[in-house]
Amino acid sequence: MKQIFLQSELFNDIEVVEVDECASPHAVREACLARVTEMFLAEELFFFIEDDDDEEAFIKLESIRDNLRLHLHRLKTITVRVRYAGREAHHTFRPSTTIARVKRWAAHEFGVTPSDAAELMLQIAGTNVRPDLDLHLGSLVKKPEHSVCFDLVPAPRVNG
Repeated sequence: MKQIFLQSELFNDIEVVEVDECASPHAVREACLARVTEMFLAEELFFFIEDDDDEEAFIKLESIRDNLRLHLHRLKTITVRVRYAGREAHHTFRPSTTIARVKRWAAHEFGVTPSDAAELMLQIAGTNVRPDLDLHLGSLVKKPEHSVCFDLVPAPRVNG
């Protein structure tokens, strides 16, 4: 058996989907859709591979690797705004984009050095929520919303 890690706006947590060793992308899709509440099955749903910008990458897979990380969403793109030091940057990402990748993009956009970026975190604007780096962007944005705003803030310091 192979494990697929599935994130979605439709789930509260990561779903672990087990498929046969020789499962096709179609079989993986069906196994993942079996986890979706029936009311959402009538909507158009899109599958994405984690941090892959190719909209059809999942469809093009010839074989399924163990521990494949997928995202299922009702949107194809999500607009991200990041605020830092009185400036703001915008970019459009796939729902399967990790918070780590958004943070790397933001640090580059604002000219933050890698060593300084290591001391920063993304925080959802207007909240104290600082999503984990491996969380998919689409897990935070539920249709009909199509965007999210983050503040790039200092990471908590541990003194010891």
